[in-house]
Amino acid sequence: MKKTIIMAALLLTGAWSASAQEISAIPVPDVTNYQTVYSAALGNAEGYAFDSWGGGTGQYIDIQGKQAYQISNFAYFGSGFAAIDATAMDYLHFDIYPMQDMTLAIVPITGAAEKGMQQSLTGGQWNSFDLSVSTFVDKGANMANVFQIKYVSKVVAEGAAGQPDGFANGNGSETFIVGNVYFYKETAQYDDNEAPVIVTAQVDAVTATSATLTLKATDNLSENIYFTVTDPATGNSWRKTAANGAEVSLELTGLATGTAYTVNVVAVDEKDNASEATRLPFTTEEIPAIPEPVKGEYLSLFSPYIGNASGYFFDSWGGGSGNFINIQGKEGYMISNFHYFGSQFTDVDATEFSTLHYDIYPMQDMTLAIVPITRNAPEKGSQHSLTGGQWNAFEIPVQNLIDKGLNMAQLWQMKYVSKVVAEGAAGQVDGFANGDGTESFIVGNAYFVNPLPTGVTEISTAKKGFDPAQPMFNVMGQRVNADYRGIVIQNGQKFVK
Repeated sequence: MKKTIIMAALLLTGAWSASAQEISAIPVPDVTNYQTVYSAALGNAEGYAFDSWGGGTGQYIDIQGKQAYQISNFAYFGSGFAAIDATAMDYLHFDIYPMQDMTLAIVPITGAAEKGMQQSLTGGQWNSFDLSVSTFVDKGANMANVFQIKYVSKVVAEGAAGQPDGFANGNGSETFIVGNVYFYKETAQYDDNEAPVIVTAQVDAVTATSATLTLKATDNLSENIYFTVTDPATGNSWRKTAANGAEVSLELTGLATGTAYTVNVVAVDEKDNASEATRLPFTTEEIPAIPEPVKGEYLSLFSPYIGNASGYFFDSWGGGSGNFINIQGKEGYMISNFHYFGSQFTDVDATEFSTLHYDIYPMQDMTLAIVPITRNAPEKGSQHSLTGGQWNAFEIPVQNLIDKGLNMAQLWQMKYVSKVVAEGAAGQVDGFANGDGTESFIVGNAYFVNPLPTGVTEISTAKKGFDPAQPMFNVMGQRVNADYRGIVIQNGQKFVK
């Protein structure tokens, strides 16, 4: 009787409930000429991150050994990534698995008017659909600068070319899974067995975390050439599309500092004919080790030494690109093409700490403003002048932030902008200026600290009752490993190590 009731409910509501184990495998892309956005098979765009923007909840799930992303309580949702030039592509492809019949509108965010295309989806199965890139261009979207994808429920009013469409959000009851999102170009309809010829492949510039290549290839028939640069040692790859015979620049980002690389460059035409690989060697510049935290009692936001806040993640918010990098065995985070950037984490209470400490390595002289985002309070910033090519350590007194009107008992985001251009009164928002998109910097540490008193460099851990082999916890109650520096708690007692 119970099964009959459940089936009747499904028939009446059109809703499907399925565990990840019951869902069929994510469709496998069958494309050669593509630019990926999000895909377990093809990889993700640089800096890719889903973001609820307050319009639902989301989580990564495993479907038959492949990662997908489930969006629930759907009103609206989004994702951000380093800008993609999709003008050489024909279609924007989606594989979506809804738990119920629903409508879904896709809105590429391009810095121009927001234009959407709406799809009717069938619950309980993968829905694959293509959206024409040229149609988005005709509508007024700047498809040379796609840096976010927004999901809403419907397009309710279609604006004129260059004017925004009107959208309706979901009602918060729907759920769907994103399997693949990528741009692709259709295979050309002609016979061709001749491979492209690489004319130019050279390394023009190398930094600590990137290398810039100049590439050029020619082909007998293909309109476009598709370059793939691969690092055999790590499996990482970078792609660039160019017109036949045109010279293009490709930046390889996310490289480890002080490391010798030899990458392979291959050019492919529209019929999948591939050139011989060209090998390019280079060595990235060395960066000094990330500074160790000052000795004291910590509340960490981001640090390879003392850990990250619960739920911590960086988010471009469409204002740059970012990637983790290895610096002498410790992980920092590189922010490039900087306009603005952010990070988010579970709320922390910093009111018991004296200072907010940062270690930043800029690639050039620059100004950087730190803006703590707190619940039910205005945005207030602290601006700092940084010297390029070295670690810059600076501290912001927590009491100063409280005096400005911030609720430091409920801190949940950190925003990075270029400057504070207008300082509002206490309790009033400051005015900020963004970067120009040309600057890069590395975040090494971000933590609150109560430093040890002046002249005290270490408190002996030989105090009776301390055992370095036994579990120990920081002041937030999180278990830490033996390499942790700072105040630890063991068996109800505090020790500094």
